[in-house]
Amino acid sequence: MISLNILNIKHAIPRDELKPISVLFLSVLILAIHKTFGSIPFAQQIFSGTSEYGAVIYMFLSTFILLGLAPLLLINLGFKESIKNYGLIIGDWKTGLKIIAILFPVISLFVLYPSIYNQEMVNFYPQSKEAAGSIKLVLKLEAIRILILYTGWEIFFRGFMLFGLRKHVGDAMAICIQIIPSCLWHIGMPTGEIFASIFGGILFGMMALKTGSILYPYILHCLIGFTLDLFIVLNM
Repeated sequence: MISLNILNIKHAIPRDELKPISVLFLSVLILAIHKTFGSIPFAQQIFSGTSEYGAVIYMFLSTFILLGLAPLLLINLGFKESIKNYGLIIGDWKTGLKIIAILFPVISLFVLYPSIYNQEMVNFYPQSKEAAGSIKLVLKLEAIRILILYTGWEIFFRGFMLFGLRKHVGDAMAICIQIIPSCLWHIGMPTGEIFASIFGGILFGMMALKTGSILYPYILHCLIGFTLDLFIVLNM
């Protein structure tokens, strides 16, 4: 008879591997829940009569709850660790701001501005076409997006995954691991953005490790998203 001890996680998994395995398993589980129940199509299907704008806000909110709050609770209550160990600190602000000051103008000029001539990007952004006709609505949408979508996103990928894995697999491998689900999440979005998410994930991961904080990739990510939408809306 096969011993039931193989079902005992404490015996089946070495103690030093339990943390990284938990991070990876929970990351997959959280993303699966988010893509299934936190999406725009799900909101439109479940909440009949929901406007496109409302469904987009629902997706932003689900991202904040599942990718932001859930990992913080897991870190604090499950791992019994401080969230400061996961990049939720100010970090090296001089280096962070210097990187942003150098990279953002370059990205804006050579990546974001040319996107207004990419029909696939124009058709997709801003994610609520209801908001596209009003600067006031666009700014409101962007404010909510910055406050909750990008916050949840960076806590999850650069905080929970990157800082949660780096001590176990090394910095380079941790960066590579966190870009895999990030890229897969982008499938269904404009083609250029799918591939950009790979290089963006590497860049944001390097920024987080260099500064010891997720704040600076968060700021750059927000600037990129806001500027892209603004360029597209102003060109309509």
